[in-house]
Amino acid sequence: MNFLASTRVILISLPPNFNPSKLKNLVAFLFVALCIFTSCSESDSSPSDNENGNENTDGVQIYEAPTVRSYVTYTSQTTVTLNGFIDFRNIFFTEEDSYNVGFIFRRGNDPSTDEVIQLEGQVPYFNGTYGFNYDIDGLEPNTTYQFTAHTRNEESENDDWESFTTSAIACTYTQDNYYSIDGAWQSADVTITEPLCCDEGTVEFTFGIWPNIFEIAFNELEDGYPITGQYFGVDYAFDITDLARELTKSTNQVLIGSQSTPETSLFVENDGERITLIFCDTELRNGSILNGKVSVLIP
Repeated sequence: MNFLASTRVILISLPPNFNPSKLKNLVAFLFVALCIFTSCSESDSSPSDNENGNENTDGVQIYEAPTVRSYVTYTSQTTVTLNGFIDFRNIFFTEEDSYNVGFIFRRGNDPSTDEVIQLEGQVPYFNGTYGFNYDIDGLEPNTTYQFTAHTRNEESENDDWESFTTSAIACTYTQDNYYSIDGAWQSADVTITEPLCCDEGTVEFTFGIWPNIFEIAFNELEDGYPITGQYFGVDYAFDITDLARELTKSTNQVLIGSQSTPETSLFVENDGERITLIFCDTELRNGSILNGKVSVLIP
C-alpha cells in the first residue's frame, strides 16, 4: 500500500484561547482518526471479490470454470459430433476473464484410454449462450462410448459426462418402396412434406393408404435432411421448450405422428441424392410392426 496515497490530511482550527495542556488529548485524537482513515483506505484499495469468491487481480483467475452441458448430434455407424453448451443468459460479469473449452473422449470404460481434445482459443465470459463441437470418426457400429464437454479456467474445471451409442447396421431388403404392416405387404409412394408446426420437426416423409398413413418427421439443423444412421422415436411431439428447440435438433430423433414411442426405431440411408427409410421390426404405439423400405429423391 502507498502510505502517502492512502493517508487523509485532517485540518483542525484551534481557538484563540486554546489550552496547551490539552495538546496530549488532541494528539491522541489525531492518532485514532489517522488509523481509522488509513484502515478505510486499505479496504478501498484491496482487490475486489467476485460472486465466486476469487480475487480480481490481473493474471489471476476471477471466475469459476463455467457449468457445461454435453450432448451429441449426427450420430452414424462410425462418426459422431460431440457438443458442449454453456448458458450464461441470466448472469452478468463485471470483470474481464476467459476460459478454455474442449472434450474428453473415452473409447472404453478405462479412463487410461481418455483422449483429451483441447479446442484452441480462449472464450471470454459474457452474458448469453455459447456452443462448441468436435467431430469424431473411426468408431465401431452399435458401440457405446463415453465423453464429456470440458471447461477450464486455471485450476477450476467442469465436466458433464454422458454416453452415446453409434448406429447399428440396418437390415437388408431387396425391393424398394415396398413395406408391410403386421406382415401385410404393399407398395408405397413417398412424398416429402413440411410439418404443420414447429414441434413436429423440420422435414417429413409421407406414405401409405388411409387409415394407415405414415408421417415420419425429423428435426434437423438448418432444415436439412437426416443423415445415414439409426433414429429413435419420441412421444407425440419434439421438445421445443426453451433452448431445447435447438439443442434437440439432429440428435437422431424421429416422430411418426402419434404412433412413435422411445422404443420405436428405424434407419435412414442418405446418399446425397435419395433418402431411404428402412424399417426393421419397427414397433408402433398400437403394437403394429413395420418392415421394408421406402425412398424418395431429394428435391
